[in-house]
Amino acid sequence: MVKLEVLSLFAILLLCASNSFAGVIPSGVQKSIGNYEFPKDIKIPENITVPEGNCFKFYLYVSGYIWYQCTNSQWEGRALFFNHEEDIPSYPISAVVSTYAIPASAIGIRSIIPESDSSSLVVTSVATFPPPNPEKDLPYGLEKAQDNKGEGVLKDITYVVRVATDGGGTKYPEGYIYSSDINALNLFYHPQK
Repeated sequence: MVKLEVLSLFAILLLCASNSFAGVIPSGVQKSIGNYEFPKDIKIPENITVPEGNCFKFYLYVSGYIWYQCTNSQWEGRALFFNHEEDIPSYPISAVVSTYAIPASAIGIRSIIPESDSSSLVVTSVATFPPPNPEKDLPYGLEKAQDNKGEGVLKDITYVVRVATDGGGTKYPEGYIYSSDINALNLFYHPQK
């Protein structure tokens, strides 16, 4: 009986110590999606042009991974989108949007806060552009949104611009399978009103 009490005391002390290393864990979930002021210190390369008639709506930070199967450079990825860069370490409760798999060469993007936003869309690549460090980073991109569904911020999105990528670059030969972490900034555009 004494051994069990000592073991219980040890477990409680261990939990207390591990909690002090973890820091403050947020208690609430996100209720809204997006930053509506254009991000400071972000320059969109001149060769990435959103078609006329569209304007900036909001941006999100992206963090995730890409699985590469280097056969004709085919890849698959999963990512979460966050309102603020400092929200990324508070995953999972701080994420507001996620990607999801769909058949074809497109990516599904949907809200993961259905209590306040049920919107989703599918993006396909229009063009990719070399990032400043192409050996390490995923290309910048312009993606066209389609198949918008639900009610919320993604309902009227027409284009997405991917910039400020960090990670995700291909660095292995054909036939190799590996995964790579990625961080990026996605700018969402909608029709000008």
